[in-house]
Amino acid sequence: MHTLVIAANPDPDSLTVAVAQAFAKGAHDNGSSTRIINLGTDGFNPAYTLADRDHYYNATPMPADVIPYQQAMEAADTIAFVTPIYWYTMTASMKGFFDRVLCRDFVYDRSTGKPLALAGKTVRFIALTGAGEDWYRTSGIGEALKRQIIDNTFAKYCGVTDATIEYVDGTGSGDANHIADCLKRMETLGAEATRA
Repeated sequence: MHTLVIAANPDPDSLTVAVAQAFAKGAHDNGSSTRIINLGTDGFNPAYTLADRDHYYNATPMPADVIPYQQAMEAADTIAFVTPIYWYTMTASMKGFFDRVLCRDFVYDRSTGKPLALAGKTVRFIALTGAGEDWYRTSGIGEALKRQIIDNTFAKYCGVTDATIEYVDGTGSGDANHIADCLKRMETLGAEATRA
């Protein structure tokens, strides 16, 4: 069993990274090998380039800088994406990861639409939010995120049937006890995801 955690924050001391580490700890304590990649410090280029576009239109091979991330995902049984929510969606670096790495001929076959590399894996999308989870669920934003990320990206195109959005909410509250509880919950989530 192997767990990959992909975080998106340029600050290595951020809550985003702490959440990624907590999830990985829970997975590790449950017997899974783990790896954390922080797109904010790893040198990942989130900008969709001409090479990406040419690959999309079947004119060139997969861009070389994308391949190591795809290999890391292929090697994992469980993948967690950890990102703050800015302006009601994932950060630019995480969106760039989705655009560039979760591409044709990796997550789905361009000719048949058949899911490929992520089919059958367990995926957790962990959203760090300033507002409460209840607000996301009642405002429609939570449903929009679920439809975009879980129902369409992961289920429809990637063939992932075990994918959920999990919230770490109230991140701006300054409540140390609340943050500690969130991190403990992420450890539990990491352990549970490896049993899925």
